[in-house]
Amino acid sequence: MTLYQPRELKTSRLQDAHMTSDWEDFANDVTSGDPDRVNLAVEEIKSLDVRERIELFDARFDDLTELYADSDDGYVRQSIVRVVEHLAPGMAAVVNLYEEGGDALERVADQTDDVRNFMLEAITDEDGRVRNSAKRGLRNVFRTYDMLERPEAVEAVMEELEEMAPAYSGTRRDHLLEAKEDARFHLQPRFARLTEGLRTELTERDDV
Repeated sequence: MTLYQPRELKTSRLQDAHMTSDWEDFANDVTSGDPDRVNLAVEEIKSLDVRERIELFDARFDDLTELYADSDDGYVRQSIVRVVEHLAPGMAAVVNLYEEGGDALERVADQTDDVRNFMLEAITDEDGRVRNSAKRGLRNVFRTYDMLERPEAVEAVMEELEEMAPAYSGTRRDHLLEAKEDARFHLQPRFARLTEGLRTELTERDDV
């Protein structure tokens, strides 16, 4: 039996967002169910610069959501959520494109909206691993909205999570409410968030 040999991460297959054969090769890794292949795919996304990720997101986000919808394997769905989380340019794009403003930041905002909608779907997934990854993805969405100075977008997500929660029970409901509290946290003034974060860190140290 021939074992899978992970490819070395030198030049990304993804630098040409429209190269179908390279994308299919990458997508096969993401949906393989093999942690080594999935982790390398995530690292490959992270190795791209901000502009490459923006272009790739526009070209391939819909393909990733289709892969998610078609998979009946929880680990594969979690892997796709992880890839979407890292593919979204998010905070790095806001920092790097801030001086350009205008259309550049509006494009980042639109992509963040797409990620928000995807994560809101994934956080109701039947598999807890998927939901936890979606919670992390939503935190990055909230941080990006914060940097874009769009508190109304965070508030809208918080309200939607609150409306969704009664339709679920057990840990699925818990995860929705936890994500709602994450949104509430990001609506606080930045100094209050810093203070609360330090308090949480000190409490965790005391519990060790």
